Amino acid sequence: MAVASNSPGKRPLAVKVGGLAISLAIAAALVAATTLLRAALSPHLGVLSPFMLYIAAVLAAGLLRGPLCGALVMLGGGVVGFRLFLSPGGVNQHGAELALMMFWGVSALVLLTANELRVQLKGAMARLSAALQRHGPASQ
Repeated sequence: MAVASNSPGKRPLAVKVGGLAISLAIAAALVAATTLLRAALSPHLGVLSPFMLYIAAVLAAGLLRGPLCGALVMLGGGVVGFRLFLSPGGVNQHGAELALMMFWGVSALVLLTANELRVQLKGAMARLSAALQRHGPASQ
């Protein structure tokens, strides 16, 4: 007789695919919203700081869904931002490639920081939950 194991480390394929689909959807929504906001600010900013808002989107994605979603936003934001704001009409601005590489480098560090924050927060919440279970609800 075969026994199905539900160990916490192994998730069914459907759960993994569902999680990936959610991360893709959130990443696409963040890149789209950030692009629209940056495009709206273009008359005021011009070519200055084309990736500034995308770094905030990478941070948000990393905190909300983890490193995969943050990496998707980092990749998508870099490509979209480069094409729309640094190479309009297919002609690259001076230093456009360097700006993209710097964005990806800074975003990677932001993503690592967001992931560490998620790990620390998860551990703190687990300790808090364990302490509350040990001591029970507060009584008056």
